[in-house]
Amino acid sequence: MPQSQRGAGQNVRQLAIRRRIKAIASFSSAALAIAFPFLLERLFENFLKQMSALNPTQTQPSLNLPPALYALLIVIAIGSMANGIYLWKRANHADQGAKGEEDMAQAMLPLQQAGWQIEYGMHLGNRLGDADIVCISPQKKAFVIDVKSHRGTVITDGKQLQRQMGKMTYPFEKDFLTQATKQALQVRKKKNLGYVTAIVAFSNAEVSIRSNKVQKVYVVEKSKLIPLLQSLDK
Repeated sequence: MPQSQRGAGQNVRQLAIRRRIKAIASFSSAALAIAFPFLLERLFENFLKQMSALNPTQTQPSLNLPPALYALLIVIAIGSMANGIYLWKRANHADQGAKGEEDMAQAMLPLQQAGWQIEYGMHLGNRLGDADIVCISPQKKAFVIDVKSHRGTVITDGKQLQRQMGKMTYPFEKDFLTQATKQALQVRKKKNLGYVTAIVAFSNAEVSIRSNKVQKVYVVEKSKLIPLLQSLDK
């Protein structure tokens, strides 16, 4: 498998940058909406001064903007500000995800030194995004690793993954097991491989799953990823 030039987390870091640029544009739009009537009044005053210099005896009109315009501008400013905050938070999440991928790649260095072929950020298509890590062992066994940076303790009800934070249990925002399975099938197709094992690896969370396997997908925390890969390569 040819080595990708992408570094671990690189795609997600770029996504974070794009989101921050959009957030700044939204904040700028909000500021412009608030400043617009004041700028308009300033331009109008300058225009009146020029007209007054040309014709001092002429009565100068006043600028009376309709209240509806002020209301519209306030709505635009609030909407733009809210969108900017949302995008900034999404950028923070992307940076957190990238950090998780970078940490996982650091943990996998011993495998790479032992002859494992490792590729980061493989584009999959079919609305599957990128495969965080794709690796092939010296025994020609292939794995796709979907890295998650969530915190807490990961548990399962036997069908789906859940996150435990203190005494509270929450469902994850996506079906990570189905996603990892689809990624494995797509990697198998793109690389013309016999079989690809799907793994969901958590860089910050503790995994409390007895068999480390749910719905044919291995689920592990960072400290147990390398031992799992080595055991599956036998």
